[in-house]
Amino acid sequence: MAVKGFRISRLTLIGRDVPNAEIGFSAGLNVISGPSDTGKTFIIQCIDYMLGGSKEPKSIPESERYESVRMRLRQGNDGPEIELERSLRGGDFTLYMEGQADRTLSAKHKADDKNNISQYLLNLSGITGKKVRTNQKGKTREVSFRDFARLVLIDEEAVISEKSPIYSGQVINATVESAVFRLLLTGVDDASLVASEDPKMAKGKQAGKVEMLELLLNRTQGSLSELRLPDDAVEWRDKLKQVESLYEAAEKELATEQLSAAKLEERRRIAWNQLRRVESRTDVLSELQGRFELLQQQYLSDTRRLESTAEAGTRLGQMSEERCPVCGALAEHHEHDHQNPVAAPEEVAQACHAEVRKIKALLSDLHFTRIQNHEDIRRLLSDGEKARRELQVVGEELQERLKPRIETALLRFRENQAQRDMCRRAVELIGRVDELQGLLSELGTLKTEKGADLPSVKVRVDEAEQFSKEVESLLRGWHFPNLDRVTFSEVDQDVVISGRKRASHGKGVRAIAHAAFNLALLSYCQKQSRPHPGLVLIDSPLVVYREPDTDEGSFSNDVKDAFYQSVAEQFKHSQVIIFENEDPPVDVERSTNVIRFTGAGHGRRGFIPSHV
Repeated sequence: MAVKGFRISRLTLIGRDVPNAEIGFSAGLNVISGPSDTGKTFIIQCIDYMLGGSKEPKSIPESERYESVRMRLRQGNDGPEIELERSLRGGDFTLYMEGQADRTLSAKHKADDKNNISQYLLNLSGITGKKVRTNQKGKTREVSFRDFARLVLIDEEAVISEKSPIYSGQVINATVESAVFRLLLTGVDDASLVASEDPKMAKGKQAGKVEMLELLLNRTQGSLSELRLPDDAVEWRDKLKQVESLYEAAEKELATEQLSAAKLEERRRIAWNQLRRVESRTDVLSELQGRFELLQQQYLSDTRRLESTAEAGTRLGQMSEERCPVCGALAEHHEHDHQNPVAAPEEVAQACHAEVRKIKALLSDLHFTRIQNHEDIRRLLSDGEKARRELQVVGEELQERLKPRIETALLRFRENQAQRDMCRRAVELIGRVDELQGLLSELGTLKTEKGADLPSVKVRVDEAEQFSKEVESLLRGWHFPNLDRVTFSEVDQDVVISGRKRASHGKGVRAIAHAAFNLALLSYCQKQSRPHPGLVLIDSPLVVYREPDTDEGSFSNDVKDAFYQSVAEQFKHSQVIIFENEDPPVDVERSTNVIRFTGAGHGRRGFIPSHV
């Protein structure tokens, strides 16, 4: 069996400082089971979002620290894998090939731009360049992948809906949805249709155009009359030429005066920058001058201290020592260490005199530096005064000479500009009046042609015969109770089970019949080599079946087991993903990818790690 479309390999949530939340899928049947609040619905929303859905997944407390979602896809069962990444806050997709970012795919479908997610998924599904009708008159548009989404992604509300599985419930979309279903069943699109226009619509459009043109003409003529001037186009054009000449002259005069002002502004800027530099440098040198004064006082204090020490050393050296100055004993009787002098008083005096000479040399250098610093301060003050005078001169010239001239030139420029704009407005209004009158004259001569409706876009009974047999085969394999025959209702565009419409059953039967409809469509497309995305995801097709409505009666207990066994066996070469609260039968797990969420401390709690 030729396998078309693609399958999902892995879904991953990515965030900062949190472990990735991942779930893996395989070819064939995949069952994700578990109680409520374990992330099953969030997974479905993420998959729908990554297949081009416009709605971001609803925020849940566990997902608050995650920023983006990645989904790995594989074309067919053995094709190359690709990855798609999208921010959880919306935006476009990043396509990864072999782990490297390849390109960006727009989230919005555009028929003339192939670089978007819809066109990329359509290409994987083998559905490219197809067109479908949008109304009964044959207007067409190119299909989007979202046109097929409701046939492959069935949430828990849609699965029990009374509407046909091909319809969303939006009346405006019914024609497109029927055309998409027909495309999958027959493989033929609506590209060859030529749209015809409803004569009533055409007549209404023409009347609307006439009404609108008359309204515009009246408004234009009213605007022209408000000018209170002749409506002679030649006279207005001549006046416009004169006013434009005056406007150009005023514009040149204003530009000349502004150039003069710009030159003075440049002089003022230079003077202002010079003054700022001078004041800054003056402050620095004045601060240094004060510090030099303190340093001079320190030098003088050190000099006096050293001179006193030298004089004391000289006097001590002149004295004869008769007794030890420490213990009072005569020198000849004292043999301890303290009798040996560390330094003679004369040597101390000489060292002090040498240090005084050094300090005096430093004082001399400091004196010269202070003189130079004082001269620099005086020069900077002089430069600052010059900059202030320059600022005053430039300011007076701008204020007293150029400002009146610029104001006069600006006033003349604005007056001529107003005159020019009025003339242009008048010429434009006169031209518009002529144009609108010409259009009204043309519309008066047009006649509408009667068009014919095209055949209904709905799928006929004969076109859906093989598809109905696929639905019947699936339900029979699932041990559906009291099954007789499955047919197709052309009116409802839905299956009729054992002579009873699907919508007339309770929620449980509607759900399992809805699942049969979508899975039969996948099986039919594969057997007939029709294009199809190649996967079906269904949320809770059995949960309400196990608890039938009061009008359903009781059902066989083995329907659920037969459902899983049949799907696992029949869809090995495609992909089916089932979300249920209850676990599947144990004997099915050998051929099925089963992921159990416990919602508790044992096993896997849910989709997102519990320690997040």
